[in-house]
Amino acid sequence: MASVSIKVVYQNETFLQAGIKKKVQISEDQLKFINRNRNKGFLTVNWEKTGSKNLLKYKVSNMTALSEYVKQNLTQEKYFELIRQIQRLMEFASENNLNYDHLVLTDPKHVYYDIEKKKIGVAYLPVLSRDYKCANVVKFLAKLHKYANITVTDQGVMQKYVFFLNDYLKTKKSSVLTHNHLYNLLHEVLEVSLGTPSQIAAEESGQTPADSSKTAAVGADNDHTIVVSGGKKAECPAYLKDENNREFAINHFPFTIGRKADNDLALTDKGTVSKLHAVITFENGTFYIEDKDSSNGTFLNNFAENSQRVIKEKLNSGDVIYIYNIPYVFTVNSADNATVVVGDNANRKKSESKNNKSKNIAYLVNSSSNEKVPIFVYPFTCSEISGIVIGRENSRDRHSIYIENISCSSLSVEGSDIAEGSRESIFSGCNFLYHGIPFTFFEEN
Repeated sequence: MASVSIKVVYQNETFLQAGIKKKVQISEDQLKFINRNRNKGFLTVNWEKTGSKNLLKYKVSNMTALSEYVKQNLTQEKYFELIRQIQRLMEFASENNLNYDHLVLTDPKHVYYDIEKKKIGVAYLPVLSRDYKCANVVKFLAKLHKYANITVTDQGVMQKYVFFLNDYLKTKKSSVLTHNHLYNLLHEVLEVSLGTPSQIAAEESGQTPADSSKTAAVGADNDHTIVVSGGKKAECPAYLKDENNREFAINHFPFTIGRKADNDLALTDKGTVSKLHAVITFENGTFYIEDKDSSNGTFLNNFAENSQRVIKEKLNSGDVIYIYNIPYVFTVNSADNATVVVGDNANRKKSESKNNKSKNIAYLVNSSSNEKVPIFVYPFTCSEISGIVIGRENSRDRHSIYIENISCSSLSVEGSDIAEGSRESIFSGCNFLYHGIPFTFFEEN
C-alpha cells in the first residue's frame, strides 16, 4: 500500500494536509462531490500540485481535533452520537461509490469536530488509485475510546462495546467494518437510539439513509459475526441466540450460515466454518436445519467430532444448533409457536420444545440482577464477564471446572483474588466477584 503523509499546517487558515505522490491521479469529480457534501461529514478540500507532490488541504479552521474534543466530559449518549455520525458518513460514502479505504479514519487526531454545528468532519482522499488505505475503523474507534472521558449511564452497554472493540482488534480482519456492521452494533447489539428516518432526514437536508432492514450486525463477543438480514426479534418468526446471549433475527428463508460475508449469519473469521455451511428453512409449518456439504459438519443438540452430523433435521424451539463447534440456540417467537407445531405430533413437539430449553451444561446467575446466563460449551466467554474464561478439564471419568483471568483487573473467587494470567478451580454453587459484581456458577446435573 502506498503511504500518505498527514499533518496540520497553518497558513491564512488551518488545514489538515495530506501529501501523496505526484503521479497519482486526482479525481476532480470526487473532489467536487466532497466539497458539495460537507453537511454529510466531509471536510472541505483544496488541491494543490507541487513539483514533487499532490497536496490535499482540508479546511479545519474553527474546528477541534476529535481526540481533544472527547477529552472533555461527555455523556454516554453524546459519545455514541459521535460514532453514529461516523456510521452515517460511511453509509453515505458507500451509497455514492466512494472507496471506504480513502476515508482518513485511523486516528481521532486526524478527524475534526465543529462544536458550533455539532458535526464531525472526516477527510476523504479523492484519488483514483486503489493503492491507498487510510481507513481502519476499528482501530479508529479503539483509539477514540482511549481518549474519551465518558460519564457512563449504562455500564452493561459500555461493557459490550468495549468487549466488541477488544475482540475485533484481535482478528486479522479488524479493518473490515462496514457501515452496516456499525449500524447494527449500535442499534441491535447496544440498542443505542439512532433516531428515526424522519429525524435523520431533517438533519441531513431531506436525505434519508438506506433501508435499515438490510443492515448487518457485528458480534460483540466471541467471533467476527455478521448478520446481514437484520430485523427486530419481535418482527421475526424465529431467532438464534449465541453462547453470549446475543439474539440474531431469522426474518426470511432460507436463512444462510457460513464464512462468506454475504451469508445471513456470517462467521467470517472461523476457519472451521465453510463458505456456505448450513441453512435454516421453513416448510409446511416446520423449521429445518440443513447442512450444505460443509467440511466439518453441522450438529444438533450435541457436539462431538465423531457424533452424527446433520443432513436435514426438523427444528424445535430450544434446539441447540452447532455450526461445527459453535453453538446457537434456536428459538421460535412466542407469537409464532402455532406455525411450528402442526399435525398429530403437536403435543409431543410442545413437550420436546419445553425440555429442549434446558440443554445448557451450566449457567451463571448475576446475584445483583438475578439474570441467568446459560453456558452451552466450554471454554465459555461472554460480554458480561469480558476478560475471563470458564473452562473444563477432563481426566478419565472425572472433570474439573476452572475460571481463568485473562485480562480482568478485578476478579476474586470465594474471597480470594485471582491475578491476571491465573486460574482457579470452581464448583457448582461457587461465588465470584467480577469488578465488584457478584456471580454464582451452577453446573447442570
